[in-house]
Amino acid sequence: MTYSPQRLDGLRLRHIRLLKLIDELQSLRAIGMVLSRTQPAVSQMVKDLEYALGATLVERSARGVWLNAAGQLALQRARSGLASFDHLAAELHASQSPVLRVGTNPALLFRMLPATMRVLGKESADMRFRLRTGIVGDMLQSLWDGDLDCYAGRIDWDQIPQRMIPVLRHEPLFRTDLVIACSIRHPLAGRENIGISELADWPWVLPPVHSNNRIALEREFRNHGLAGPEPMMDISADLAALMILAREMDVLTCVPRFMLDTHIAAGELCVPNVPSLQLPPIQIGFVTLSEHEEMAALQSLRDALRQAAAELDEVDR
Repeated sequence: MTYSPQRLDGLRLRHIRLLKLIDELQSLRAIGMVLSRTQPAVSQMVKDLEYALGATLVERSARGVWLNAAGQLALQRARSGLASFDHLAAELHASQSPVLRVGTNPALLFRMLPATMRVLGKESADMRFRLRTGIVGDMLQSLWDGDLDCYAGRIDWDQIPQRMIPVLRHEPLFRTDLVIACSIRHPLAGRENIGISELADWPWVLPPVHSNNRIALEREFRNHGLAGPEPMMDISADLAALMILAREMDVLTCVPRFMLDTHIAAGELCVPNVPSLQLPPIQIGFVTLSEHEEMAALQSLRDALRQAAAELDEVDR
């Protein structure tokens, strides 16, 4: 089957939505009911889509229809486009300035994003933002699905699915250390040469098991032949809560080092001296899909993030 640009130009939005319906319903008859079309008409839509893309996308049997590997890839890329169309329609209907959908990690809310808004200055008055926070995997999946226009936060390339990497555009912003933190009144504060095995004897508050910070911490413990710490409490996507608990109680936590310079830490948190603990640094970056990277609003936000990162780095030196 040969790819045909002419046939591609003849496709309509309903052909793209057809992929989603096949994945969900797996029945041409059921899809026909949704689209108010006969089953033969739906079959022809499938053929039109396959001829236009030059690939077989759908497998058929007596039990129904389903997307093969090429069809799943086409659906994944189509989701972003469909979500963008829906977002565009909502914006045009609202007759307001465009909304930039930004995903980030909670840590960037404390210094990085306020500094970015200050850099944008008057320009930000003509921009509207819809901000979502969460763990890295959820944010990148939302970007991939078209529910976000960009993501600013932690980047761990070894944990990003390989299918995503070729279509992502990345702008590195800054690096910071991942550290163990505790109250300055904690019994471990001020001690020298604490053994990593001793850390497991203390209560912990940590992010959930699927967060990158928790994964990095547990990997380091395993590298020393130890089980990862079992926290007395884990808290989803809320570094402020982790730091407040560590500040007020005799517990250990794990946070990016730059969080210790925020008002939440209030000079009440410190990093215990554990020479054998070597947690990996955190790369903070700005990511968008390749098809969105030329958007003027995204370019403005990216440039402001880059300038804010440089200014904060200068202050921290």
